[in-house]
Amino acid sequence: MSVIQPFDSHPLFMPKPNSYKSLTIQTLAFRTTMPPAKFRQLVEGAVASERLLNESFIVGDDPSIFRLHGMNQHGDVLLSHCKFAAPVGTRLSVRFREGDRPMVERLVAALGQEATADQPAGKGSFFPFEDLTVGHCLLAGATPRSGLKGLDILPSAIESGLDLLWDDLPEITEELRLVGDLTAVIVEGPAADQSRYERAAQLMQTYAPVRTVWRQGRRLPLVHQAHLPSEDGTNVLRIHFAQDMSDGAMVIGWIDDYPMTP
Repeated sequence: MSVIQPFDSHPLFMPKPNSYKSLTIQTLAFRTTMPPAKFRQLVEGAVASERLLNESFIVGDDPSIFRLHGMNQHGDVLLSHCKFAAPVGTRLSVRFREGDRPMVERLVAALGQEATADQPAGKGSFFPFEDLTVGHCLLAGATPRSGLKGLDILPSAIESGLDLLWDDLPEITEELRLVGDLTAVIVEGPAADQSRYERAAQLMQTYAPVRTVWRQGRRLPLVHQAHLPSEDGTNVLRIHFAQDMSDGAMVIGWIDDYPMTP
């Protein structure tokens, strides 16, 4: 199951490399009775008047879901206004990077008494923008303590993954592990592990690149893809990657999904 993203993130606004703590993904949730237009108006007022927000700008016309971009931000700030059936009611969510917490606090202050803080629904809820996402999984995989080797997971992959919910996050981690080991698995051949070798051979197939990323000053077309069908048989998660021949790293650059066809 996935959440349709309202627009693509632009490479210009991908977060700059920073500490893992600063890039940690956080979510705040609120209950409210105000309409989407009022929510948007309050946020626009804060962006115009608050010094910490003056370098940021709003992207997206829909008052129920939009983003803040900015060259000084650690990542996108996603703001959503979602109306659910009773007894849930209307919920606001703000998803951001820990390094951007000071500016998010100014946004929350601007909402005033129109919003009442609540606990984010969290993992397994499938509440849009409150559940764990593919982006959370990728960010965890980008840390040394993940144990994943041979990979460079770019910010563009994490940002695109934040718009996708998935029913089997451990499966993604295992696929990333195989992508990082591709060269070794191919060199070892089928004798060591026939099924893993066959899967690796599939991942080495090339496609017309959907995206091209920049890495260390070089353009890198994402010519390889990993396809992971969802457990409910409705969607396929697609991981776009390429091997940078300068150092051999498997570069994860973009994530999307598509409907599964019979």
